[in-house]
Amino acid sequence: MQITIHNKQRKYDSEQLQNQVEEALQSTFTYLPVLEELKTEFEIDFSVDVSFVSKNAIRELNREHRGIDKATDILSFPAFEWNDGRLEEDISSWLPPVADEIPLLSLGDLMICLEVVDKQAGEFENTLEEELFFLVVHGALHLLGYDHESVQDEQKMKYLQEKIISGDPAVRLLPSGYAVLAGRPNVGKSTLLNHLSGMTLAITTPKPQTTRDLIRSVYNDETCQIAFLDTPGFHTAKTSLGRAMLKSTRAAIRQADVLLLMIEATYKPLVAALEKEILKMAAEDETPVILLINKSDIVVKENILPLIAVYSEAYPFEAIIPISAAKGDGVEDMLEEIKKHLPIQEPLFKEGEETNVTERKLSEELIRREVLLQTQQEVPFGVAVTIDEFTEETEPPEARRVYIAASILCDKPSHKGILLGRKGQMIKSIGTKARSAISDMLEAKVHLELYVKVRQNWMNRPQDLAALGLDAKKVELP
Repeated sequence: MQITIHNKQRKYDSEQLQNQVEEALQSTFTYLPVLEELKTEFEIDFSVDVSFVSKNAIRELNREHRGIDKATDILSFPAFEWNDGRLEEDISSWLPPVADEIPLLSLGDLMICLEVVDKQAGEFENTLEEELFFLVVHGALHLLGYDHESVQDEQKMKYLQEKIISGDPAVRLLPSGYAVLAGRPNVGKSTLLNHLSGMTLAITTPKPQTTRDLIRSVYNDETCQIAFLDTPGFHTAKTSLGRAMLKSTRAAIRQADVLLLMIEATYKPLVAALEKEILKMAAEDETPVILLINKSDIVVKENILPLIAVYSEAYPFEAIIPISAAKGDGVEDMLEEIKKHLPIQEPLFKEGEETNVTERKLSEELIRREVLLQTQQEVPFGVAVTIDEFTEETEPPEARRVYIAASILCDKPSHKGILLGRKGQMIKSIGTKARSAISDMLEAKVHLELYVKVRQNWMNRPQDLAALGLDAKKVELP
């Protein structure tokens, strides 16, 4: 990083303050790995010009560029378009075609009025050096697209300034945020989430609306943190449960940093009403959208082209990526594209917070998966599972044992008979398969007892939905 200081005033000795400026700029840019990535990608280095100017000069600049006829402490003039530490334009055209040395690319200019800075230092009971350090950090963040126009942006910028000034070595800023998976039921969202996590977090079955909750899986590498969020399939709700699921999906879409709209390669080449509604929400919030065309491995590639053409004409997607959620094809391309559109900030989740799915919750879901798989069309969507007891023994440590008692709730008395089966064969089969899956998940010996209970119209009863954690009066991203 080359830092050039221009002294255009006579009142203060700029040489004595040069170290403060250089240290503040280096401290700020150290927290932003995107600069190192750009330097490596384009084989360049960056420069910043800092000018100490008089009170009259900065007043004139402030009036000309901001319409404020008043002297200020610092003005930032970015060379390129940035947004929250993310480069928003192509810089390749600014690079020299051939260079014997590593070319320098300017990040922009900082104009500082030391007379105003000195006055503010006295008001805040700081030294001139302390106030200057703070303002250079503030100005450097402006060069990289951070701002304080909204309350949220102001809080983010203030937080970053405090961390940088404190020299907190634990802070590392990188692309980090929520990538929300949205689409119709059974389009492959949960399959993709499970592939990314390397384990079963969301159950998958051929039945629609299998996913009922917002399920988080955090992807981490050296360059980013992506909190993937699986959502219930977007559908026309007919019950209170369906409306609660749809509400949580809508809330997730509206709070996404990046929206991943998933469709199937087998779809007809048209944008249907449900997809249009999802895209409308994203457009209203100006959320970047990536279109994922799943199951691209089972169709002839030429057959996907009409689908791509129709969606490209309907919406300005950031990217359209054919993938196979089951095999992982196209996932690397998806990760790279998501990273381009995430805000640069401190990681949202610490180690050990990769998912919001507990062992108890996943045990419920594995039991429900077996119910849905084994009863097929005989027992419809209206089944829920509650864990009544979850007790584990860890003595001796190498022989972990877990006792689980669970209730399967069904909507009608006739469904109870189907779930029990002749001479209890169905419930036994469900228990055997579920116990094996839970045992693998927990890496423990599992004793599972299942009970079938009838709770009529539970999908429309607020108290039942609340007891199952399926009401959506207040939806927050997990």
